[in-house]
Amino acid sequence: MHPRVVLTVLLGWLVLVGSGCVMGTAGRIPPAAFQFHEVISREGSEGGGWKVAQTTIALTRISQHQPIQTLCDVEVGLPIATKEGNVPDVVAQQEAASAADQAARLALSKRPATSAELCNMFLLEMGRILTSALKGVRVRRFVLEGIPRTRFVPE
Repeated sequence: MHPRVVLTVLLGWLVLVGSGCVMGTAGRIPPAAFQFHEVISREGSEGGGWKVAQTTIALTRISQHQPIQTLCDVEVGLPIATKEGNVPDVVAQQEAASAADQAARLALSKRPATSAELCNMFLLEMGRILTSALKGVRVRRFVLEGIPRTRFVPE
C-alpha cells in the first residue's frame, strides 16, 4: 500500500479523548482537538493577552520495513488579539487543525528513524505552517502547567 494511502487511513482513525469525545472526519484532525484557554488576560485596546491549547497527537506509520509510532505533545499558543484585531478561538482552532494535518503528512512522509525525530519534524512543520496563518503563534512541546489537555490516539 502506498505510504500516503496508509497515512490517510491512519489519520482517519484519530479520535479525540479527554475533555469529551469528538470523532474526526476521515484523514482530518478536527478543530475541536485544540481547546484554547486564556492564560494572560488582554488589557487595553491594543493587541495582547495569550491563549494556549495543549493536545497529544498519536502519529503512526504502518510499514513492514520501518513502522513508527509516537505520542507527540503539542502546545499551541497565540495572542488573544493582535493590532489587526481579535483572534477568535474558532479561527485559531481551524488553523491549528489544518496545520496539524499538513504537518503530520509531511513528517510521516519523510520516514524519520525515531519517534523523537518524528515528533520534532511534526512540531517544526506545524509551527512553520501556523506562523504564516496566525501572527505571534508559538508551537512547542507542553511547557505550561494547569492547561486542560486533549488526546488523539488511534482507535
